[in-house]
Amino acid sequence: MKNLILPIVLGLLLASCDRNQTTQIGENTFVRGDKVYRVIDNEINEIGELSSKAVRKFEVLKPTEKNYGNHTLSYVKEGASTQLDALYRGNFLYYRLTLINFTDLKSGYNPGVFTIEFMDDFGFIIHTAQVPTNELIGMVGANNEVQSYVFNGKTEMSSDINKAIKEYSVSSTVKAKSKSSYNPWY
Repeated sequence: MKNLILPIVLGLLLASCDRNQTTQIGENTFVRGDKVYRVIDNEINEIGELSSKAVRKFEVLKPTEKNYGNHTLSYVKEGASTQLDALYRGNFLYYRLTLINFTDLKSGYNPGVFTIEFMDDFGFIIHTAQVPTNELIGMVGANNEVQSYVFNGKTEMSSDINKAIKEYSVSSTVKAKSKSSYNPWY
């Protein structure tokens, strides 16, 4: 039986060897056969060929900031609105949500959540991100009063979803505090 184990192990070892072995050469870069590949936005892209004498220039995708415009929050407070700026890099959308004309948010409203709803051409919600009111940062002006609230966040999404985003809307669970109720925590 001992004589049979050594040839079986040797045969399995030789059978597992493959000429098209994949070798990782960087964080998102690997070589398979004579081709070099890079993973960008969860897609495998061929960036070079080792057997080729010509050198092909590989362009790195440069992210650009996108302004999605303003959206009204008049259903929460008359005259209030949001502005959304975003930057897609890798598999993440980095965004800045600014609440405008909502200076009494912390003093006059109960805690809640603003939900950013990213929509496609047809108005379907294809992705959401939540912003709790306790994570909003007050931007103070020259008179030492809050001028606006800002939230800088990130959300994971595929490049296909990012390309499909055409507009956004904001829904909210934030409600004005009742004048008659007393709550020492707010």
